[in-house]
Amino acid sequence: MVSLLSNPLATAEQLSSSPSQADGLPASLEVTLRWAGLTLLQSAGLLLRLPQPAIATAQLLYQRFFLLRSFRTFSVLSGSQASLFLASKLSEVPVAPRSIINVTTYLLSTTSPSPISPLATTTSSYVSEHAYHLQRTRLLAAETELLKAVGYDTHAALPYALAVNYAQALDCLQKSLLQRAFAYLSDVMFSPSCVYLTHQPNALAAAALYLAARDEAVKLPECWWEVFDVEREDLGFLVAGMGGVEGFVKEQRERWRELGGVWELEQVEELLRR
Repeated sequence: MVSLLSNPLATAEQLSSSPSQADGLPASLEVTLRWAGLTLLQSAGLLLRLPQPAIATAQLLYQRFFLLRSFRTFSVLSGSQASLFLASKLSEVPVAPRSIINVTTYLLSTTSPSPISPLATTTSSYVSEHAYHLQRTRLLAAETELLKAVGYDTHAALPYALAVNYAQALDCLQKSLLQRAFAYLSDVMFSPSCVYLTHQPNALAAAALYLAARDEAVKLPECWWEVFDVEREDLGFLVAGMGGVEGFVKEQRERWRELGGVWELEQVEELLRR
């Protein structure tokens, strides 16, 4: 019986040979496109006032989708929109396709604090009825393909509630500590190591709590993570990964500015030709 607190994890073969790289996409570009989609989902989710678990579910679905499908077959934009649409239904905060299309169009055409926004507002964020129907059709087709790719297994266990439970069990249930832990859990979603695809929620929660306790100078018992079935090696790997996300995001943001945005399949092909 599959636990509701665990996720299906990526295999070593899936991680080492992605469909995008098999299609001739450089690994570095695949990493950047994955980051851009995750950032778009975070920004769109905030504008739509979705709770963080719903946004994280969308990001997890997006990572699973492009683990199994190529960025030369499905665009970053359509994959992001489909992931957000499906996640909103799974999280019981459904968002209409029109709202998703309007928000993503705004983010891609208007200067904003989002790391993926254009440097200058050069195009209108207005979506005509014709453009809306085209994008809606593409969004629904991408959602169907996403469901097929994951074998209709849309279960997404997240580590946020576990982090609260662990803090309570360790008698360190402090608001500031939990805020830091949640920040680490949200940030590590962008890690190039795709840790949400390789580690279970209990390990992610333990690593975030470890770093938050260190930041807040909260002393915890020796080897406390073993109580929550987390190996020292996994904890060390995740702690290192969480600590390196900030530098990675800065690097990707600069690269995205240089690329000028690669949201559609035509832009990917043009970039590869250049």
